[in-house]
Amino acid sequence: MLDRLLMVDHVKDILKEQLVLKTASESQFERLDKIISQLRDEFINENFQGTIEEIHSYVKNSPRDKEMDDFVNLHRLNITRWLEELTLLNEGGGAVTIDYKQRQGREV
Repeated sequence: MLDRLLMVDHVKDILKEQLVLKTASESQFERLDKIISQLRDEFINENFQGTIEEIHSYVKNSPRDKEMDDFVNLHRLNITRWLEELTLLNEGGGAVTIDYKQRQGREV
């Protein structure tokens, strides 16, 4: 298993690629799913649990067809915010999100 910093960097790389290309592939979502599942099982700074849960929700709700362009575009602001938050996580930052449970899974 990759260490946490490498896993977070890999998630960031995939999200950056989706943001730049304005599309995604099924294989990207499969890789994200695997890494995010591992991150959810590991101890992560509790202030970032909301970020991890949001990305998990994004992956689980992703379409598996030609609507991926629209899906990525719809989540563009969230992807940008997740990239910033994941950078803070790797740098040892503090609280960054409203708790996922408080928002009841609603994307912001």
